[in-house]
Amino acid sequence: MFEDVWAVIFCVSLSDYNETWSHGTGSVCNKMLASRDMFENLVSHPSFRDITFVLLLTKYDALEEKINLIPLSTCEWFGDFSSLKPHHNQQALAQQAYYYVAVKFKELYYSICGRKLFVWQTRGRDRRSIDEAFKYLREVLKWDEEKNDNTYDVNDEDSFYSTELSSSPFIRQE
Repeated sequence: MFEDVWAVIFCVSLSDYNETWSHGTGSVCNKMLASRDMFENLVSHPSFRDITFVLLLTKYDALEEKINLIPLSTCEWFGDFSSLKPHHNQQALAQQAYYYVAVKFKELYYSICGRKLFVWQTRGRDRRSIDEAFKYLREVLKWDEEKNDNTYDVNDEDSFYSTELSSSPFIRQE
């Protein structure tokens, strides 16, 4: 059923870290944890074993608005998050939080399949950021195809794509 799938685009709202929803059974679940669990299930599914995943972390603008009011550590998965220094600037703290969330997903992805996760951010109210995300996706697919064809005679050891999760070139820096 998935033989012609080249990539999975998985979207997670950055502003979901403190929001909840209820299952049909009435139990309440954190939306970020629900997204993490769904992501983990998809990545682990045998049908997607060799498929490239791109994580779009959406609603960065909403994160900027709420990050100084509600700490990221509100979500139990992010309990160890603390900003490196006090911020008088919402954008700096939001950028730090974005990077942290991206690394958490990258670590999870790597622990499941041993591959690199491609990550990009979008803003909910900015059409241009969505266009940039799809441009990035096309670049990822092109790179993946060329890598598989060994167009540039690159092996994993010589790749300029770091194996260090913390120094990943796929996490967008602003």
